[in-house]
Amino acid sequence: MEQDNLCKEPNLKLYVVCHKESYVPENPYLYPIQVGAALAGKRLEGMLHDDTGENISEKNKSYCELTAQYWAWKNEEADYYGFFHYRRYLAFDPELNKDDGWGNIAYERITDKVIEEIKLQPEAIRKIITKYDIISVKGRRYPRIQEGGCLLDVYHEYGAAPFQHRKDLDIALKILTEKYPEFEDAANEYMNSHVTHECNMFIMKKEVYLKYCEWLFDILFEAEKRIDTTWYSVEEYRVMGYLAERLCGIYYTYLKKQTGIKTFELPKTLFQDTAPMAKLEPVFIEGVPVVLSANDRFAPYLDIMIRSIIANASSTRQYDIIVLFNDISEKNQNLIKEAAKDRNNISIRFIRVSQYFDSGKLFVDQHLSVETYYRLIIPEIMPDYHKILYLDCDMVVDHDVAVLYDMDLGGCIIGAAKDIDVAGQVNLNQNDWRMYATETLGLEKPYDYFQAGV
Repeated sequence: MEQDNLCKEPNLKLYVVCHKESYVPENPYLYPIQVGAALAGKRLEGMLHDDTGENISEKNKSYCELTAQYWAWKNEEADYYGFFHYRRYLAFDPELNKDDGWGNIAYERITDKVIEEIKLQPEAIRKIITKYDIISVKGRRYPRIQEGGCLLDVYHEYGAAPFQHRKDLDIALKILTEKYPEFEDAANEYMNSHVTHECNMFIMKKEVYLKYCEWLFDILFEAEKRIDTTWYSVEEYRVMGYLAERLCGIYYTYLKKQTGIKTFELPKTLFQDTAPMAKLEPVFIEGVPVVLSANDRFAPYLDIMIRSIIANASSTRQYDIIVLFNDISEKNQNLIKEAAKDRNNISIRFIRVSQYFDSGKLFVDQHLSVETYYRLIIPEIMPDYHKILYLDCDMVVDHDVAVLYDMDLGGCIIGAAKDIDVAGQVNLNQNDWRMYATETLGLEKPYDYFQAGV
């Protein structure tokens, strides 16, 4: 039996805190959890929810990610507990050094290449976590303040932002010394330090985590009674999350001085976009799928194009209109959707697809935009569609697009019109177009180059 226990796989649970739909990589140690679920109008699928069992989910507007930490403390069983954010993960390569100046290793999206670089793989995760009792975010040194060239310390940094009040921190520190005087030296040391441990992100062994939660929430629940938040704005009201971030640093400072406690630090990542990968299901069984792509600058032209589709649409057919985009504002999306508000045979959806593209590596010019490339991922995000009609947004339709969609392609995978402008350039050999078409693009028949707008 002893041998079995020695070989037993450790139970590691790293909770990825989410308040909206987010992409979380498949990994046996990553557990996405929706925070503030008790206040949300929608339960996010494929996630844990912080409003089950014993919980403080309704306090999320003030406690932020701590509602997940409380929920795990009261309801979950693990050998190690860890907490990430939907945009922030620990990197399990301690030597990775790409600091953006704010203590982050910044990436645009979570990709297989990034996962490999930050070693967010089960083997690497398990190997590091099981060596330590607590793993903290790597400390970030504050930059110099311009006035006098002084260094910020943790105490004075709190309140530098207009939505934080130092009097709230004073209350929390007073409670700490009242209830846990043995932490006073660690609190003073950390408050006077120029290095901060941010974001309420950590990994703790079970015994450490249970004691930490008992200590943390005892202080915060008392602070909640003493801090008057009556006139606080939404940002100010997040006060318990802000205070916990500083208290977590104090606890880590205290543990580093305890005999037998093994501590470690890892760098943290920051992802600009964690929107979930799109996979569309047809809205109508017999519908006509029409795909367009645009940006916010082109929204007025997109609006006209869609309205022209609707104006010529048959009342006996159904139309599934899909717009691929990155930056079309919610206001413009709603304005465009207005065109179909009284038509139950027409659906308009906006699908963000920026996570599929590294825009910095795409060739763009005045005639070729990033949005031009979006049509290339249609087979990936629309696998359940047998056939689609793609139309550029800088056009106007004067006939029912269902007629074009119904055209028999005779077994061909694409129906398009040859681009006579390109044929002319090949003939005239303008800008070395013939060489580009045959050598760079590798076209055996450059005259078959087609117009990709329809």
